[in-house]
Amino acid sequence: MFALVAALSAQVPLSAPCPRVPAAAALDSAWQAYRRGAVAEAARLFATADSLCPRAPGAQTGLGFVALRQSRLADAEQRFARALAADSSDADAWYGLGLARLRRGERASAVLAFRSALRRAPDYRDAADQLLGLGVDSGLPLAPIALPPELRVPARTAGERFEVRTPQGWRPFYVKGINLGAALPGRFPSQFPADDSTYARWLELMAGANANVVRLYTLFPPAFYRALRRWNYSHPEHSLWLVHAVWAEPPPHHDYDLPAWKADFRREMRRVVDAVHGHALVATQRGRAWGRYEVDVSDHVLAFVLGREWEPFSVGAYDRKRSGLRAYSGRFLAVDRGSAADVWLAEQCDYLLAYEWDGYRAQRPIAYTNWPTLDPLHHPTEASLAEEQALRRRHGYPPNPRLKEYDNDLVALDAMLVRTTPADLAGYFAAYHAYPYYPDFVALDSGYGIAKAAHGPSHYFGYLLDLKRHHAGRALLIAEYGVPSSRGVSHLQPEGMDHGGLDERQMAAVDVRLTQEIHDAGLAGGIVFSWLDEWFKHTWVRIDLELPAERTRLWHNVMDAEQHYGLLGEYAGNAATTPQPGGDPGGWRGLEVLERGHAVVLRVGADASYLYLALDGASLDSTRYVVGIDTYHPDRGETTLPGVTLASGVGFEFALVLNDTTDAQLRVVPSYNPYVAPRAGDGPTALDAFYNSGATVETSRRGGERDSLFVATNRWRIGRDGKTYPARGVNRGRLRYGRVEGSSLADWYADRNAGLIEVRLAWGLLNVTDPSSRRVLRRIRSQETFEATVTDGFRFGVAAVARGGGAVREWLPAGTTYAWPAWDEPVWHEHLKPVYGALRDVWGAW
Repeated sequence: MFALVAALSAQVPLSAPCPRVPAAAALDSAWQAYRRGAVAEAARLFATADSLCPRAPGAQTGLGFVALRQSRLADAEQRFARALAADSSDADAWYGLGLARLRRGERASAVLAFRSALRRAPDYRDAADQLLGLGVDSGLPLAPIALPPELRVPARTAGERFEVRTPQGWRPFYVKGINLGAALPGRFPSQFPADDSTYARWLELMAGANANVVRLYTLFPPAFYRALRRWNYSHPEHSLWLVHAVWAEPPPHHDYDLPAWKADFRREMRRVVDAVHGHALVATQRGRAWGRYEVDVSDHVLAFVLGREWEPFSVGAYDRKRSGLRAYSGRFLAVDRGSAADVWLAEQCDYLLAYEWDGYRAQRPIAYTNWPTLDPLHHPTEASLAEEQALRRRHGYPPNPRLKEYDNDLVALDAMLVRTTPADLAGYFAAYHAYPYYPDFVALDSGYGIAKAAHGPSHYFGYLLDLKRHHAGRALLIAEYGVPSSRGVSHLQPEGMDHGGLDERQMAAVDVRLTQEIHDAGLAGGIVFSWLDEWFKHTWVRIDLELPAERTRLWHNVMDAEQHYGLLGEYAGNAATTPQPGGDPGGWRGLEVLERGHAVVLRVGADASYLYLALDGASLDSTRYVVGIDTYHPDRGETTLPGVTLASGVGFEFALVLNDTTDAQLRVVPSYNPYVAPRAGDGPTALDAFYNSGATVETSRRGGERDSLFVATNRWRIGRDGKTYPARGVNRGRLRYGRVEGSSLADWYADRNAGLIEVRLAWGLLNVTDPSSRRVLRRIRSQETFEATVTDGFRFGVAAVARGGGAVREWLPAGTTYAWPAWDEPVWHEHLKPVYGALRDVWGAW
């Protein structure tokens, strides 16, 4: 690049005279034309200026930008080089040369050109933004911050509560918060909305729910902070405070002192601090937000929280690497005696406090993320893996590999080991993610079960009281809580506050109950999880059957509890046309006709959540219906259906049995059931295996045997005192009858007036691992290892069977294959769930 500039410089007669005034006028007109998009006119005027004054660099620069607009990259590069040969201080020409090089794929030389533009013009925003987008910085330091004369402490802890500073002095502040994840359907969590308007709308809705805190898990794009500042300064009476986390992935080999990993974590701390003070240029990185952070929102940052839910096996491994109790004495925080992990977390919190204090003369409360799995309490019902195996041997039970579960009461992190120094003006608190259904000790501890909350006995309330007793004198924030409105269930809880299986009205009632119990337990507040339903997420009971994992974001698995916590629901399909049980019959009659009989027509459709089946002309008055569903190969599965005497030429993996409004179920052939199903004579630990190991789809056979879609959600357990707790589970295939307007989890409805039976089946019930690419489960090779393949489509056989005698009144044999269209961008819509209004009311009453 520089050789080309030098060569061109030697060819330009720098002393040649030229009529400057006409040339300047032509240049001015040319730039005006260029900026309004009149490229041809701009090209003519730039050429005129160049002919009048060949050595004027502005004309060559302008012609270079015209060539860029017209995608003539080589010409653009030559024009910018000529401009720089005449005047190497032309920042615009350096910027244009960078663009030309970048579009030609020459990244390294483009970076040099953009940096050259910034050396000539340090405030050249476009050049700086190009560098940030390339994942590098300008190499120029930010202008130093002028430290304010006064100390800035907008919030603090006072005993067991928070306080915020107001013009009238310090006032108590109870946290009524919402966790904000921003992954819209079809997006990864790192693909944040980039526009201010999205965040402005969300913040307005959150404030409308009477929330006073928004929690971020990681650095967001600059658009969020701009929107937050505008909201707070326009609505001081409904301002929203920020609890800002600093994200961290576990380190390699569980070594939290690994220099590169630790340096990156601390770099992220500095980015967050600088960003909330509006003084950061963050280059793009995979999985992280980036951009120019110029808006100071620090006056409404309530607290910092470090990290995610730390993994107990990782914390335990680190403690073993650095065995023995330790001490730490920092500027703001100290630990007199604690584990290696306790000391390490105190040190990191102290580092962030020191960075903000030294750079901005500001301070606010700080904590790290903890959760029940790492709480400092003792739980007699929760044996460790080693303890459980010994107890099983002692009492004559078979061993259990403990799949998909942590040692939930083996390692601890204890915020009470940390004390503040006199230099700490804002305080230290404890932050917990605490849900009612996990770990099992919350639901099994008999002491927790006798706790009485406003809504009645509550194990969760009992756990909160125990947690508060341990943290007496220190603010305790429940930084995550809530239940999901998913069809699928991952864990059951004694008072019905389950991990899934709740419709949206039930979810609202439970979230209100949890919110009230956090308040009544005397805690410093709670932050509900979460603002959005996020499709990319997984839960333990479903994750191995969502293949390929990177496409989960493209479909809505209503069997996956983790995707359904949002106050703002994200739903598949078009809001106006998506069929709903008990909804507009037109939506069902708009589905594709797949099979046509004498009296019954089978209509089929699909979206990112469901397979839709409509039996048009059907009635349950004297008839029951059995629908065979072939999902994989017509030569696999069962050729007969439950209670149907006819045999099919197609093998069906699933049988949908619609007996009446109280008895409807989806069943599966045993060889295609990925989970262990209960069998007659099973012992108490039979469900320990969880997965149906080694099963594969068998060739077509006759016999009609079908499993229920039972899944064990709570495994059999043995406590440290030898007491046993039975396994629990749910039959996922039992279908809920009703209208969607009565329950968001309605699976089917019989519309007598329209003569329609309407069924929607979650993809996860049908062993579809990714509907967006038509992938289905092929086989289970071994425990926890699944294979998926692309299906050519589904085939359906429909039997209308007379009640009583069992005669087949009509048979629609499986003939036509239904291959729904694949997609890479889902169609979706959203609306606020009932929990939004319910929380608005309870928060507004405080």
